[in-house]
Amino acid sequence: MSAYSLFISQLGACTRTINAEIKKQIVEVGAVRTGRMKNNTKVKVSYDFDRDVFTIKSVDSTFYYIFVDQGTVHIKPRRITDKTMDREKVRSALDKLYDKWIDYIVERQSEVAGI
Repeated sequence: MSAYSLFISQLGACTRTINAEIKKQIVEVGAVRTGRMKNNTKVKVSYDFDRDVFTIKSVDSTFYYIFVDQGTVHIKPRRITDKTMDREKVRSALDKLYDKWIDYIVERQSEVAGI
């Protein structure tokens, strides 16, 4: 398998890990009453090949996710997103993604240089 294929595969694995962990975090912080927020929350990790930039796109969830996550005058912030990104499984998935990305960049540079 090429470094590119392994990188793309790991990008998908990282996205799946973050999605699973954010759902667990929603439950752990007690932000679940009906399960709607947990069931509707999705995160997408993408890579811009032209600029070599990773993006964790905004969390796609129920309209009130941001209020629960960041808090308001009347709602205590739960910091779901921050806590999710700090989870061991998410950090491990990101580490694996960066490892595959480095392999991909090295392979891409070698091809450009004709090595």
